Amino acid sequence: MSPGTPVTVESFLRKLWDGSPPNKARDLVHQSISRLRKPLKGVEEGVRIERSSGGYVLETDRRNIDYHRFRSLHTRARAVTDAGEAVRMYKEAAGLWRGEPLAGLSGAWVTSTRRKLEEELLRAAADRIGLEIAQGVTADLLAELDDLVNRFPLDEKLIELLMLALYSGGRRVDAIGAFRRARDRLATEVGTEPGPTLQTLFQRILQGDRALLPAEPRPTVRKSPNNLPRDTPTFTGRAAELGPMMVAQARDDVVTVIAIDGMPGVGKTALAVHLAHQLAGDHPDGLLFLDLHAHDARRERMDPATALDRLLRDLGVSPIPEGLEERTTAWRTQLAHRRMLIVLDDAAGHDQIRPLLPGVPGCLVLITSRKRLAGLDGVRSLSLDALPPEDAVTLFTRIVEPQRAGRAEDVATVVRLCGYLPLAIALVGNRYRHRPAWTVADLVELLERTDRLLGEIWAEDRRVSAAFELSFRDLDAYQRQAFRRLGLHPGVDLTPPSAAALLGSSRAEAEKILDALLDHHLIMEPRRGRYTFHSLLREYAVGLSDRAPEAETTATIRRALDHFLYTADAADRMLYPFRGRAPLGIPSSLGARPSIRSPAEAHAWLDAELENLLLVARYAADNGWWQHAATLAHVLSRHLYLWAHWAAATRLHTRAVTMWREMGDRPAMARALADLTAVRRRTGHYEEALRSAAEALEIQRAARDDRVVADLLDEHGLVHGFRSELDVAFGYHQQALELRQRDGDRHGEAGTLNYLAKIDFERGDYAKAAERLDTALALYHEVGDPRGEQMTLNNTAHLDERRGDYTAALRHYEEAESVDPMVSPPNRATLLNNVAEIYQRLDRHAEALEQYRRALTAYHDIGDRQSEARVLNNIGTCLAHIGKEREALINYQKALHIAVEISARGDEVQALRNIGVVHHRAKRYEIARSYYEKALEHAQAIGDIYQEARTLDDLGVTLARVGEHAKAEASFRQALDYYEQLNVPEADTLRRRLDPRSDVAES
Repeated sequence: MSPGTPVTVESFLRKLWDGSPPNKARDLVHQSISRLRKPLKGVEEGVRIERSSGGYVLETDRRNIDYHRFRSLHTRARAVTDAGEAVRMYKEAAGLWRGEPLAGLSGAWVTSTRRKLEEELLRAAADRIGLEIAQGVTADLLAELDDLVNRFPLDEKLIELLMLALYSGGRRVDAIGAFRRARDRLATEVGTEPGPTLQTLFQRILQGDRALLPAEPRPTVRKSPNNLPRDTPTFTGRAAELGPMMVAQARDDVVTVIAIDGMPGVGKTALAVHLAHQLAGDHPDGLLFLDLHAHDARRERMDPATALDRLLRDLGVSPIPEGLEERTTAWRTQLAHRRMLIVLDDAAGHDQIRPLLPGVPGCLVLITSRKRLAGLDGVRSLSLDALPPEDAVTLFTRIVEPQRAGRAEDVATVVRLCGYLPLAIALVGNRYRHRPAWTVADLVELLERTDRLLGEIWAEDRRVSAAFELSFRDLDAYQRQAFRRLGLHPGVDLTPPSAAALLGSSRAEAEKILDALLDHHLIMEPRRGRYTFHSLLREYAVGLSDRAPEAETTATIRRALDHFLYTADAADRMLYPFRGRAPLGIPSSLGARPSIRSPAEAHAWLDAELENLLLVARYAADNGWWQHAATLAHVLSRHLYLWAHWAAATRLHTRAVTMWREMGDRPAMARALADLTAVRRRTGHYEEALRSAAEALEIQRAARDDRVVADLLDEHGLVHGFRSELDVAFGYHQQALELRQRDGDRHGEAGTLNYLAKIDFERGDYAKAAERLDTALALYHEVGDPRGEQMTLNNTAHLDERRGDYTAALRHYEEAESVDPMVSPPNRATLLNNVAEIYQRLDRHAEALEQYRRALTAYHDIGDRQSEARVLNNIGTCLAHIGKEREALINYQKALHIAVEISARGDEVQALRNIGVVHHRAKRYEIARSYYEKALEHAQAIGDIYQEARTLDDLGVTLARVGEHAKAEASFRQALDYYEQLNVPEADTLRRRLDPRSDVAES
């Protein structure tokens, strides 16, 4: 099970006899080991059992052991994208099993281990069968599934696969029967219902969902994330440290956390990465590496929230939750059913680490830190010292190659002068390797001349700088200059284009330099085409830059800032050609303007460089490059807004306002205020949004910039609209529309028409809303803006829904989704909510709830509180329809709390009315009446006659129940009058209720 790990005789006694061994049990162990050794001698080269202190160790490569070959094949099968190849690997892996694991043995440890092994085999079989179903169901596959379900009748994953296989093979009735048998068995033997996944599959099969049928035999296999740096080819020693860690990680009943601490350069990261590669096969669900930057001169220490953002993105989670607590929950939820290995490198302390730890067993976490992490409970700590002298000699010899190692005493002197530190030895060895005319004796002479510097290796951090200096001197003059300039990069990593900007060179020249520095191990390439410094090497490079001429340093930084500013501007113009933007106003120091060829390329660049862009903006703001910082904030504003990076946008725009104010540029400050207003409005900070919009509007009116004035008028209107102050909102939008029409701004006119249509919708003037939306759609089509078309189609569908034309609504939602494939998280959430509303209208409540909950999660994660309140109301209504009144009430109360907090009065009305409905159904009529009356008062105040009509309708029902029939009829009549004005389907229902001849009236 664990080759290379010593197993004591006491361990054999405990595991084989549950701690109660028979007499002469030790002799039995020794005799059994002796018998095992004989057949192994000729079986496989490199397979042997050796004595270890107090026990034995199996010395062999893991690839010689069927169990580890099985796990490796399983991991590889999950990673490949070719389904046929994956199935072949799964079958090869299964073929390595022969009978029952640990056959003939008994005891608690044996039983537990056997169960674990059988579960792994079953998981692999399920993965394979899922792929084979997609390729075509065969009789053999069905027979295998039947056998598995008979052996494991309560395994819902196997039942799901059997149902899917039967349905895919045209046996729908049998698939339904399989579900019903499973449901009965679960109820009888466990007392539970089938889980939601099985229930949903059953419903889809009942409905004859063709989406379950394989369209073509080309399924994709989920890739397990793996961003581990490559293992060091010359890794040496550490056997004493690796053994206990290999044993510690083998436990499945706890979260295994191993903290490796020690001095800089001692090899903490190398050891963690080496161990991670050794254990990769034990963690098939992914291998993650994250640098926490506790000791990085150019980057702030990574806080837990940012670290969780990176980890969740590595797992493909989108959107990312906003707060630390929410991100911690999301992270632990993602890990709950995974077996992963996570390396957290360069940690600052226990407060930084604690939120990053998994919550349930199954994962292994390796932490490296310069500090002892005594504040973490349940952590195995390993303090790493310098290498033993013999291992240090071996490391140096491997680096320089044995034929050049020279005299043993000279090598021993070199590694001693390096303090036996792996980092120092690697740097010195690499320099020597590239000096073919030198001998080790020459190297000894050089190091002994500078022994004062090397002696500092044992003192403070600069002790490693002597080794850095040796490697730096080995570069030619141009490479030295390049290394120094690259150290000035204000971001997290480099690409060839950003390196070219720092160097003032062509991309081809920059790539050559990066390759040379990579060969010298002065930079790293953790991902293809992205280069970074080790934190200590970055500190060293920064120190070199401090000695460079000030003019050179200033010019280097200017080029870097210009590169990110101008490339971001090119990407922004490609992605968002219709947005209002100010000219950059900063002459470029670059030889050529960056080129972005397509919207897809623009989006990919902004996504890949976002962290760098935010760091560059912060660096520029902190170091006096205010115009660059504030202009970059404006360039990024649209992308940050659309893709829900609202916290970052708020920070950027707030600083931009301050900087423009200090620089005395009032028009630019007004644009920054406008950018800030949009984010404040989207995050529900309406008062702050109105303040910033008002200040910006005053400035731009004085400057007579009509386009920006119109934008700000619309922002005012949107905020008042969200607060259901419809008359005020209409006035602002009408002013904006007049300005846009006067200036011939067709694109802006389309946007304002959408805003006015929304107010018409809220007022119940559906004909006018439809007219405006038709005009807006034509304008967007005319100017060629698919995002605008998408928004307008979405609004049109919402109008269709209100009018009761659900077929048209679904058609328009589908058109909206197809017109622009690059849908941002907020828009995706809106589409989910809107489609769910249609499902609810069609009494497809299970589908509606699923869509609503996905939308709610998305809105919560991106911080859109107004939309969150709306979806909570919708979820409550859906739950009430299926009889879950208590859960419905909880959701309504949550919606009411949010609506009151952010002054979203329309959503407040809806929540109050919905709560009244729940109390009415529970026969708490007076409480229901009080909620209806509050809702009615608010609906009348904001002029929302649809909500007023709904509330009057519900109030009438309650009044009738308590015997106030005259008041009830008056309420019904007023509601009917409003319904008829609006021409909505509710009018027909209420007419039937008021008709004394109808069944509805009697009920």
